[in-house]
Amino acid sequence: MTLPFSARTIVKIALIAAVLVILRCVWLWQPERQVRLHQEHLLVAAQEGNLSKLGGFMDDGFRTPTGHDKTWALQQAGMVLRQFISLKIVASDTTVAVDGDTARVRSVIRLDGNGAELAEMAKTAVNGSNDPFEFTWKHASWKPWDWRLTGVDHPLIRRDIDLE
Repeated sequence: MTLPFSARTIVKIALIAAVLVILRCVWLWQPERQVRLHQEHLLVAAQEGNLSKLGGFMDDGFRTPTGHDKTWALQQAGMVLRQFISLKIVASDTTVAVDGDTARVRSVIRLDGNGAELAEMAKTAVNGSNDPFEFTWKHASWKPWDWRLTGVDHPLIRRDIDLE
């Protein structure tokens, strides 16, 4: 029984496939592309109200402009996100600036959905602002996909409202 391909042909095909996989990884692992993907996944986690996933994107050194930490930010986010029956988060006018191991993502955020009074208040406040949110990311390790959120800034966050 003869094989339709010689061993030499199989090796060539395997090498071409390996080169294509490597090129795809190099393309995918570009810092700007990774930060954009992380930003999109962060907003999806928030939209789904998945605080565990949301916290997974955040660095342990996360700080708000008013000095609050990751735990506080997740508690506040949880109080607001639980108020929504349905939520859609839309980012527009997004820019990404990568400088070494730091990246800044600026996006105008809009909320759409239904919920309790606090959800409606959050929607009104966010949608009434034309100021972009600024997300700060840092490259956390040697892995090209390992980016962590270290801060979020927006005039609404600077108000330092504690929902408790």
